[in-house]
Amino acid sequence: MRTRRISCTAAALAALVAGCGGPAAPSEQAVAWTDQVCEALSGFTRAATTSPHINRGDPAAAVQELDRYLGATSEELQRSLTALDGVGSSPVDGGDDYVGRLEEALRGIRGGFEAARTQLATVDVSDPAQFATAVPAALAPLQELHNLPAPTEGMRASEELGAASEQAGSCRQLRVTTTPAG
Repeated sequence: MRTRRISCTAAALAALVAGCGGPAAPSEQAVAWTDQVCEALSGFTRAATTSPHINRGDPAAAVQELDRYLGATSEELQRSLTALDGVGSSPVDGGDDYVGRLEEALRGIRGGFEAARTQLATVDVSDPAQFATAVPAALAPLQELHNLPAPTEGMRASEELGAASEQAGSCRQLRVTTTPAG
């Protein structure tokens, strides 16, 4: 009987210590704010991860489709930037810095998209040699998208922000959207 009481007491103390030493649960405000940040990124993320359908046998149609893709993705990117401006101040330390870095990265991506669209507009689709070199050159900056970390990775710099992103529905959905298949 005494052994059982000691075991129960030890188990209770272990649970208490684990509860005190583990990460604190994020506040409702932190989860709500983090959810807004992830929601702001959702349209751009969906657009950026949906590949254009290129008809390699029709250079004019290929350039049109690439331009359409870049234009649509740029529009979603701008919507994301506008939405990020509206999330307000972070209730979590490090949140405002994270959003600032995110906005800076998105503006850089937007610049790459604009440069690619400008270059694509000058492609002579009737010249196969120029088409073969100009299109890959125009799209080269977009290859950087593959090197970007998942949008929610930066949230892990702050323990509370990371915990809030784990609970925020939009962030969970964003992780599913940006996870490569296969």
